[in-house]
Formats: sequence, structure tokens, C-alpha cells
Amino acid sequence: MSSKILDILAKRHDEWIKMAKSFKLNNNDAKELVQEMYLRMYNYTKDVNRIMYNDNEINTFYIYITLRNLYYSNYTNYKKKKKITVFTDIDDEKYNYIINNIAYNEDEILHNYNKKIDLEALYNKIDNIIDDWYWYDKKLTKLYLNTEMSMRDISKETKISLSSIFNTLTNAKEKIRQESKEEYKKYKS
Repeated sequence: MSSKILDILAKRHDEWIKMAKSFKLNNNDAKELVQEMYLRMYNYTKDVNRIMYNDNEINTFYIYITLRNLYYSNYTNYKKKKKITVFTDIDDEKYNYIINNIAYNEDEILHNYNKKIDLEALYNKIDNIIDDWYWYDKKLTKLYLNTEMSMRDISKETKISLSSIFNTLTNAKEKIRQESKEEYKKYKS
């Protein structure tokens, strides 16, 4: 991506700050989040068509999704505490026990630490799997997993048919199950 695109993005800097503040961030954190968005755009977005509709019109929705994803990954513990929805047999009681690090002796602390490492490896594997997908599948899946939006909410917000979202997420969950079996088994053991 060229610095020309960054110049175009920077012209609407105040708008991006307002978007970041809509996540209940203070002014300094909002500015920091926008700077991270600029870096993300510069370093990772090779296809300018994702950011721009044409030579002058910015894809505001893409910027918003990028800001929101950065917010969830940097300013909340949501990613660490979110439930693994692709696996239906996870035990809620064990999940909460491990995540909250309730430990009464050294063996239990070590066990919880190892489980946390295994869980993070599982999350990383899932993120890596999703990152290799076509942009549409990737965006819908991350939107569903990283927010509390239901399929119906996503459909209303994006104007994408509910059946398309359902089919995409059903296929995505199956791909994740198949490609992350080893990490899941390690986490469960």
C-alpha cells in the first residue's frame, strides 16, 4: 500500500477518532487505536480495493471493522475469555475454572498455567486458520466470533441474507474443527 492511501485516510483522522471513541475509549486510547489502524493498513493491506471504493472514496465499513477488531484484541479481555463456540462439548464449569485461574496449590497453579497456554495456542491456531480464508468468509467469521452479535444481528447490520451468513458460518466452524483438532486435543488433555 502506498503512502498516498495513508494521506487519504489521514484526511478523515477526526472521524476515525470518533469511531474509536464509540468503543468507550478515552481520547488518548482512541488516538492510539487509530494509529494502530494506520499501521495495520500500511503493513497488512496489500489490496487497495479493500480500503478504497475508487480513487477518492474510502470504504468506511472496512475501517470500522479494523478499528473494532483492534479494540477487541488490545483493550478488552474478551478474546481471552470468549467461549470456543466451534466446539460444543466444552464444559462451562471447567472453562470458567481455568480462565479465572482459581488455584489453591502450586500443582493447580501450574496445571492452570499449562491449560492457559494450550487455550492460547488453540485461539492462535483458529485465528491463523481464519486469516487464510477469502475475505468474505474471514470477515463474517471474525465478526461472529469476536462480537456478541447473533447471526440475525449481523444480517441486519450488513444487509447480507441470514441464509448466506448461516451457510458461511456452518462451513467455517467445520473447517476450524477439522484443522485445529490437534490443538483442541492438547487443550482438552
